[in-house]
Amino acid sequence: MGLFDNMFGNNSSKNGNSSPNEPGNGDELMDEEKFWELIAIANSKSDGDYEQLQEELGEELAKLSGEEIIHFDNRFSFYRGQAYTWDLWAAAYIMNGGCSDDCFMDFRGWLIGKGKETYFKALEDVESLAEIDYDMEEEEWEGMGYVAMTAFEEKTGSELSTEFEENLTISGEDWEEEELESKLPILWKKWGCGYTTFLSQLHK
Repeated sequence: MGLFDNMFGNNSSKNGNSSPNEPGNGDELMDEEKFWELIAIANSKSDGDYEQLQEELGEELAKLSGEEIIHFDNRFSFYRGQAYTWDLWAAAYIMNGGCSDDCFMDFRGWLIGKGKETYFKALEDVESLAEIDYDMEEEEWEGMGYVAMTAFEEKTGSELSTEFEENLTISGEDWEEEELESKLPILWKKWGCGYTTFLSQLHK
């Protein structure tokens, strides 16, 4: 978990005279609409396939400068931190039949990848996720958090580095596992059987 903190070792990036392919560190965020436009373009080309979405997004990022890729990654981290809530973690727990902290980080990246409308709707009402066509047996959440890093390395030959600090403080009210059914009944009705199976296997 966390951001990449490898620092460039060349003087040009430290004094601000970096080339477009070797940007210095920074905490600037990509414009919101541009960010979501890139996500939307990738979604439109992936036909609902999550792995294909990551490939398409990587191709879109490859068209940008190294500095713009950093700004994209900063915006991604901003939204991932904004989604660090107990309610969303409860949803991820139910949808996945259990969810560790690393799993929840991947879930939040997956949620961003679903697009602007789905993301903000879930922040407002977590049970809106029941509207999503999601198969816990087949779909994985890992991947989105590495797209910008990979695109940046391919563009510049260097590891992505940033000064942006992602929110690492979870918000909302904590919950106990036995409370999930009553806490999120709509999500439980759709995916709770998977969670029950997870618990039964855990306690064998």
